[in-house]
Amino acid sequence: MKLTHYLLLLLLVSLRSFADGIDIWEQLLPENERQMAMPEINHDAPLGEASQQNLNVSVNPELDGQSLRIPGFVVPLDSEGEVVKEFLLVPYFGACLHYPPPPPNQIVYVRYSQGLQLEDLWQPVWVEGTIHTQIQTVEGVATAGYSINEAKSIVLYTD
Repeated sequence: MKLTHYLLLLLLVSLRSFADGIDIWEQLLPENERQMAMPEINHDAPLGEASQQNLNVSVNPELDGQSLRIPGFVVPLDSEGEVVKEFLLVPYFGACLHYPPPPPNQIVYVRYSQGLQLEDLWQPVWVEGTIHTQIQTVEGVATAGYSINEAKSIVLYTD
């Protein structure tokens, strides 16, 4: 495994540790799916096969309407220059861009009218807002099982 893969894995592990010990990405899964292993990503599969998203849209209804703070990576959808106003928040770098999208219950569709000044896609962010179990399909990209219709704040991720 290359050094960059180890560094990304280390970053992913740190992102998945929520400040108070709760793994917020795990909480997006319905309780009956939390012990299931995430499917392996086949990076050697042909592009068409590798880009297929599992469309089993099962969400955690207990989160609907809850205020939360979640770390992740930005997949820009709508931007004005380097200012991103609409994006998908995903738990690992490259999801929906270089690798197949995660399941819908591991993607959050976010709107942020203030706009996020994003210089590099590899920079993780913290998104704070009210989450809804609202399915959003972005043609040609992915289906999200959750949405934050107007983020309260977005800041660069720091330990």
